[in-house]
Amino acid sequence: MTPALPEPRARFRLASYNIRKAVGLDRRRDPARIVEVLAEIAPDIAVLQEVDTRVPPRRAVLSQASMEAHAGLRLLDPSVGLGRTGFHGNTIALAPHIALLDLDAIDLPGLEPRGAVLARLGMPDGELFLVGCHLPLVATFRRVAVARLTEVIRAQGATRWVIAGDLNEPRAVGTLAPFADVARILPAGLSFHTRMPRFALDRFILSPGLGGQAHVHRSDASRVASDHFPVVAALGPD
Repeated sequence: MTPALPEPRARFRLASYNIRKAVGLDRRRDPARIVEVLAEIAPDIAVLQEVDTRVPPRRAVLSQASMEAHAGLRLLDPSVGLGRTGFHGNTIALAPHIALLDLDAIDLPGLEPRGAVLARLGMPDGELFLVGCHLPLVATFRRVAVARLTEVIRAQGATRWVIAGDLNEPRAVGTLAPFADVARILPAGLSFHTRMPRFALDRFILSPGLGGQAHVHRSDASRVASDHFPVVAALGPD
């Protein structure tokens, strides 16, 4: 009798994408291109940045109906009653098999409005605490924002967590150093600028016990849809 093969370790596909208000390199606002790129990736979870027009009244640039119909993702609304999609431009989109257990948002300190969305998710293999963020451009404020996120992770007491987003850190570690000793900083590759990629600004930070590989998603659509390429990670038990 042939011995049974061990069950493969569960993995999920996480994308992070700064969609630049859906304005492409041709300076046209075309949300359909963003949806097309997300459909190409087919993630279980997508963390998105700059999902509104960024000026009052900060209108959403992505359609819930289009996201569901063409990318199979439902947009969450962490606007905390502000009447718009996204919190400081950040939101999360989920495939149907991922359950939302809790959703919140926090401000991040800095000269410019920045924030993070916090989601507790029900995955097929257990809970995941997810932080989606767009960190400040200025290193001084980025350090303060990182300190705030470390407090949030500690307060949650989650054993399995991921931080994903446009971290705006051009160096391998730099201002992300507080995470280096307690977590894994998972680079994906050069994601900015799509015209001539030079910086790995979009990354994932993983709690102990999580591992995987990440890459930059390059396609005809993603080369023109935004000034950032999306990054994609296949994550699971380390």
